[in-house]
Amino acid sequence: MLHVTCFLCKKNYTIDHSDSQYQKIKRNPKAYYVCKKCNKSMKEEVQQKTGINPDMIDKYDKYL
Repeated sequence: MLHVTCFLCKKNYTIDHSDSQYQKIKRNPKAYYVCKKCNKSMKEEVQQKTGINPDMIDKYDKYL
């Protein structure tokens, strides 16, 4: 269990190994944590502004 603070909303959370950011924070305690609610909100805002849905992007294109 790790105690973290969301970079955006500043709320405190306790995360465990099931959280997708757990390993990142464990390796680097100074890394920023973004809670699921803020993460979802950011993704939706970016999708609205750009009109691009991440599912539309070929995951292998980023390596070219």
